[in-house]
Amino acid sequence: MAYQLKNRFRRVGPFMHYLQADLPQARRLAFSPVPKTNPVLKISENHYTFSFLNQEKSYTGRVNWGEENYGKLWNYNLQYVDFLRQQDISDDAKLMLLYDLYEELKKGTLRLEPYPVSLRVMNVIRFLHQQTKPSVRLQGWIYGEINYLSRNLEYHLLGNHLLENGFAILMAGYYFQNRQWIGQAEKLLAVELEEQILSDGAHFELSPMYHQIILFRVLEALDYLPIESKLNPLLLEKAKKMLAWLQAMTFSNGDIPHFNDSADGIAFNSLGLIDYARKLNILPENNHQLGVSGYLLFRLGMYECAVDAAAIGPSYQPGHGHADALSFILYANGRPLLVEAGTSTYNDCPQRQLERSTRSHNSVEVNGQNQSEVYGAFRVGRRATVNIHEVGDDVLAASHDGYKSPFGITHRRKFQFENERLTIIDTLSGKKAKEAIASFHFHPDVIVNTEADQIVLNDDTVIHFEGAYNLTSESYQFSIGFNQTLSATVLRVYFTTKLHTTINFKR
Repeated sequence: MAYQLKNRFRRVGPFMHYLQADLPQARRLAFSPVPKTNPVLKISENHYTFSFLNQEKSYTGRVNWGEENYGKLWNYNLQYVDFLRQQDISDDAKLMLLYDLYEELKKGTLRLEPYPVSLRVMNVIRFLHQQTKPSVRLQGWIYGEINYLSRNLEYHLLGNHLLENGFAILMAGYYFQNRQWIGQAEKLLAVELEEQILSDGAHFELSPMYHQIILFRVLEALDYLPIESKLNPLLLEKAKKMLAWLQAMTFSNGDIPHFNDSADGIAFNSLGLIDYARKLNILPENNHQLGVSGYLLFRLGMYECAVDAAAIGPSYQPGHGHADALSFILYANGRPLLVEAGTSTYNDCPQRQLERSTRSHNSVEVNGQNQSEVYGAFRVGRRATVNIHEVGDDVLAASHDGYKSPFGITHRRKFQFENERLTIIDTLSGKKAKEAIASFHFHPDVIVNTEADQIVLNDDTVIHFEGAYNLTSESYQFSIGFNQTLSATVLRVYFTTKLHTTINFKR
C-alpha cells in the first residue's frame, strides 16, 4: 500500500532531466540470436504498419508513439520497439524510427514509464551490439532512461514488472560498466527471483505465458553476463527449474495450457525457449516433479490432461489470476478437445470480467457465483483456497472453499486417469446448492454431437454423465489471442450434489 501511495504522488521529471553530458564508454555484450517471432512492422516507402495484439495501425510520415486508440497495452507494445529484432528492416530505417521516438520523449509529448522503458532499453542495447559504430546519441538516451528507471522501480506493481526493471538495469549496468546499477540490479534480482520462482520452477503469478516471458529474461542474462558475475549461480539454478516446469507443462504439440492470463503470440514459445537454452548448454533440472505451483499435466495413452489445482496467484499480486480452481484442459492425439475460454483483453470491460469468471473455465459454478471474487481488470477480493488431498501417476483429488462463504459449500473434484478413459467425480458437500453447473468448453475445431444420454466428440470420443438432471449447450467466444476470438460450443451440466463424468477415447 505504501508503494501504491508513493507511486500515485510521485513526480517524474522530464526525460531531459535524466540525460548527462559525459557518457561512460560502453562495452560490447555477448548476445546469441533470440528465438524467432512474428514481425510487428511492415514498411513501404513512407508508410509504417504496426501489428500488435492482432490489431493493426498504419502511419504515413511519422509514427504517433503515444497512440492509445487501441488501449494502453497496444501502446506499450509500440514503445517496446520489438521491430529492432526484424531482419527484413534496414538499420537506417530502425535508427530513423528510434530517433523519432526519442525526440518525442525529449519534447515531453511521450512520457517515461518504467515498464516500456525496461523492454525498450534491452531491445536497443541488443540492436547497438550489432552495429560496427554504435550511435552515441542512442547510447546517451538509453543511459538517461536507465538513470530514470533506477529511481522509479515498479514496487507498486511488483511481479513480472519488477523483474523486467531489474533485468533492464542489469543489462545497462554491464553495457555502460556502471557498478552502481549492477549492484542495484543484482540485489533486486536476487531477492525477486527467490520470491517469484517457486520451488517447482513455476513463476509465482501462475500464468504459463508470463513464465515463458521471465524464463527468456533469465536465459538472456546468462547469455551476456561475464563468468565472474555473482548472479550466474542463481540464474542457472532458476533457469534449470523453470525449463523443467515448462517442459512438464507443455503439451506434445508445443501448446501451453492457457491457465490464468495466457495467450498465444505474446511470448517466445516453449520449443523456442528450450532450444535457446540448449544452445547455451543449459538443460532442464533432472528428476523434476511439479509441486507447489498446483499445476499438473498427466500424459496417458491417447490423451494429455492439464489440471489447475493452484491458488489464484500470490496473495499480494493476483492480478493475472482467474476464478478457475480445479479447471482442466484436455488434448487427445495431440489436438485440443477441452480448453479454457482464454484471454483476449486486459481492458476493464464485460469481456474481461467474463473471461476471468468461473463460468469461462472447465470447473463448477455454484449459485451463479465465482469461486474467487475477480473484478476490475486486475483486481481480486475474496479468494478460494485449494487443498490437494491425493496425487499420483493416475489420480488427483483436490477441493476448494470458494463457496464456503456465503453458501457453506465445499467443492471436491477427483480425476482418475486410465489409458483410454478419464473419470471426473465432482462432489459438493455442506449445504445443498440451489444450482450447480459444470462447464465443458470445447475447442472450435471439435465436432460435438448429442446421442441419447451421451456426448460424442469427433466421432471417436464419448462423454457420459451420471447425476446430471439437465444438459444445455450454447456458444462461447474462444480466444485465439488478444482481440481475436472464434465461436465454439460449451456444454453446461446441471447437478445437485454429485456428478460423475466419464470420457472414453475409443467408442
